[in-house]
Amino acid sequence: MTCKICKSKTNQFYKGKILVKYDVSYYQCESCHFIETEKPYWLDEAYSSAITHLDIGLLNRNLYLLKEIPKIIDALYPKAKSFLDYGGGYGVFVRMMRDLGFDFYRYDTYCDNIFAKHFDYQDSKKEKFDIITSFEVFEHLENPLEEISKMFGFADTIIFSTLLIPQKQSEFNDWWYVSPETGQHIAFYDKKTFTEIATHFKCYYYGNENNLHILTKQQLNEQKVNEVFSNKPKNFIQRKFSNKKHILRESLINKDLQLISSLLNSGKIKQ
Repeated sequence: MTCKICKSKTNQFYKGKILVKYDVSYYQCESCHFIETEKPYWLDEAYSSAITHLDIGLLNRNLYLLKEIPKIIDALYPKAKSFLDYGGGYGVFVRMMRDLGFDFYRYDTYCDNIFAKHFDYQDSKKEKFDIITSFEVFEHLENPLEEISKMFGFADTIIFSTLLIPQKQSEFNDWWYVSPETGQHIAFYDKKTFTEIATHFKCYYYGNENNLHILTKQQLNEQKVNEVFSNKPKNFIQRKFSNKKHILRESLINKDLQLISSLLNSGKIKQ
């Protein structure tokens, strides 16, 4: 196999049992260290449910992101006004960010919108946004460069989460993030991988050396980036937050209630 990111040679790195029944090989790139599975023929089966039973950290993860992402936006992109959560799942993050006053919309072709109804991409009537967020999506991508190109079609900045691969193969072998029981995690990234991706898209890469990352066409102030990423989390739970600078925003709850009420009263939607 050749690497899907940089087209360099890959070597079989690991072998595991996907969905508790398929023996699957994992390959690592000699150059950018990207790890990918063999061709994922099991994806239809793996996505019989978009959100797996093992994703018990979904709510806690959103609480974590609710503290981290406003800090990143306020510090590095204070003029940003419009946002799209790409792969937004049930819409939990979109709803909570709108509650904080961020004009967020949701984009997801696989998962039902439960918590952010009427705030999907098509409801926004926008083609471009200031920022895209994409959380726990990159590890699902069969063709990362194609999907990232699609993301850049919506915005020039992508703020996203995925865990960087462990440095030792023995750690990867026991790494919970591989999640072989679900079969949905098929791509794993090193910091060097994201540097290569940034070169490919002629953009800049920034990250916290762990789980939060930025790909952006805008060169950022390194000192501000270091400040916003100063506390490196061991995982989504173990984190101390420092809220040094926040832009005051009016919650969109009342505005959203008025919008949905008008849609109900006009008969455009049903209760």
